[in-house]
Amino acid sequence: MRARRIGLVGCALAAALLLLAPSANAQSGGRFGDVERACPDLLDFAAFHKCALEKMGSFTDFPRTPQGKPDFNGIWRATRIAQDIEEIMPGQYGAFPHMNSLIVEPENGKIPYLPWAAKVRISNEQEFISPTAACLPVGAMRWSYSPVSVTGHRIVQTPQQLIFSMERLHTYRMIPFVGERRRLDQSVKLWEGDSRGHWDGNTMVIETDNLLDLVWFDHIGTFISTEAKLTERITYVDANTLHYEETVVDPNVFSQPWKIAKAFIRSDNEGLDQVDLEDTTVEYCDAEIHHFFNVGQKLWRGYNSVAPK
Repeated sequence: MRARRIGLVGCALAAALLLLAPSANAQSGGRFGDVERACPDLLDFAAFHKCALEKMGSFTDFPRTPQGKPDFNGIWRATRIAQDIEEIMPGQYGAFPHMNSLIVEPENGKIPYLPWAAKVRISNEQEFISPTAACLPVGAMRWSYSPVSVTGHRIVQTPQQLIFSMERLHTYRMIPFVGERRRLDQSVKLWEGDSRGHWDGNTMVIETDNLLDLVWFDHIGTFISTEAKLTERITYVDANTLHYEETVVDPNVFSQPWKIAKAFIRSDNEGLDQVDLEDTTVEYCDAEIHHFFNVGQKLWRGYNSVAPK
């Protein structure tokens, strides 16, 4: 019952993304929509990941900053949503269509929970309201696949930092490059963690720790401990496609490191990079989540001191 309720709530979000995304049937012949792609299988995340790793090193005709670094500035559209980052089967969550798993390591596409953590994940789904359903911001690990509408995800890049922003739940991340700001003490835990970026050739690498344990990867209770560490890698595959990879390490919760991979595709909506991204999803959040309370669910631990916007 819990999964069905969350699925129905999330359907509107999924529909917004899927209506804007090109059809999977348009991927043949090296294309996705009307744009040529070096790796066209954008909705088969394992296949895209394998292809991107093979081809990204040979692509150098990407936009560059005055400093000669890859320029990621612009609006980028996601190719997945956060209902459940493992494979979604038809009918599993109401009207959601089939979606491949975002997880490319392990190869089975499953999150490698420790046995106790797998039980807690199920309990989370059954008992508690998803953080973003309670109108709390998207965590650092979920930024790349959180559903947004036509506005997409914005990347602002300067010589000192990257800034990620999107319209959903006023979420933003500010990521200074190594050497621009000293790291926080490990006792300080933040919603978005403490991130630092550095270049590995033409790949932007972002390392994040100091994370709170109040955030989920999805709507079905996938959680972390405060010892979790993330490593993200962003690389051009072609002029209109970024390969995004995220490795999660948390031996308190998972039996091994695991990895997600996906594409960002450059938005072809002219002018969006010149306007502010306006959030239209939280103004009536306190009223919209009331039905969760009516069926006996509650805010996850630690949220009693965090009021919805």
